[in-house]
Amino acid sequence: MRNLAVVLICLFSFSSAIAKPTQTLPIKGSWKIVSYQIVGYPAMSEAKANNWIGKVAEFTTQKRATLRDASTRQVCPRFDYQVTTKNAEAYFLIGYQIKPHRLGITKEEIQLVSMTCQTNSWLGKYREFVLWTDEQMLSYWSGVIFFFAKQRYSSIRPTASTRPTTQGRSKTLLITPQSVGTLNPNSDFNKNTLTRALPGYRVRVEAKTKITKDGDKRVRKYFELSRQGQRMLEVYPNPAATRKIGRIRIFDNRALAPALAKLGTIYADVFKNDEQLVDCQAGINDRSGQTLCSFENMSSIQYVFEPKSDMTTKNLSPIEALNQAELVEFVWTADPSLITERVSTDRSVPRLSQ
Repeated sequence: MRNLAVVLICLFSFSSAIAKPTQTLPIKGSWKIVSYQIVGYPAMSEAKANNWIGKVAEFTTQKRATLRDASTRQVCPRFDYQVTTKNAEAYFLIGYQIKPHRLGITKEEIQLVSMTCQTNSWLGKYREFVLWTDEQMLSYWSGVIFFFAKQRYSSIRPTASTRPTTQGRSKTLLITPQSVGTLNPNSDFNKNTLTRALPGYRVRVEAKTKITKDGDKRVRKYFELSRQGQRMLEVYPNPAATRKIGRIRIFDNRALAPALAKLGTIYADVFKNDEQLVDCQAGINDRSGQTLCSFENMSSIQYVFEPKSDMTTKNLSPIEALNQAELVEFVWTADPSLITERVSTDRSVPRLSQ
């Protein structure tokens, strides 16, 4: 029965792969590697994967592909490619034994750009790039999935203003269910780890005091990360393993979360698909007036909304007021199961869009 289910997934996956009649290159331009996720048993070490952060891949309409950083430049002088549309769940289950929502993909379908270089190059013999928004794509290398963010500039020869630097390797802080940038549930809770993972921020130790019901004082230490004097992140330890990161509050306008969510986005633009299951809770105590929401299958990321300061809610229903509420914060909670989880043997056929 299990074999039949796998066969059915393959058949549905094949039927959902639709070749585009006009083979325009959807990934044309510059893409910076901003994060990665290790899958299974990688051939690439984590140290080497981390060295890829900040590299820029550029693809031109002349079918030339370049991978570069501040000191190196690798070129594929000419590549061939094909663009297809695939069912996201079938593609990731069959290819990588992982469900797409674990990577922060909320769409049912993805665009797949299959690419081969006519000479030996950094692309290897064959490479696939998965595009699910105009600004986000990923690709698999030696057991590691790398996340790319679209860059606004496009120049094969980097200039002083576009060249990646060690002080700010990426202006996009990518949030996925299992990571914030390169931080994940296995990351150590210390200043050195944060400084290496998030260059360009000032890191300092802070403390909050809470009075318990018994009247005792409880001091909780955390790290505050700031840029140009503005608070950008707060990082807290895992209560069950205080040497590991447990929770991160994110106020940085460079942050990008699933559903292409950025600070300032309204609720209706984040959770706009009526078929997606969303869990929302009204904030209490110091979060009074806020609403905390998450995709049901991505509970490790909470989206914090509050009414716009210039918006009156007198004539709005609660639903209308929530739809116009503004995203002011992300709360990421470490979930070690996302690192070690394997797909169960129950592989039901994913529902395909019509």
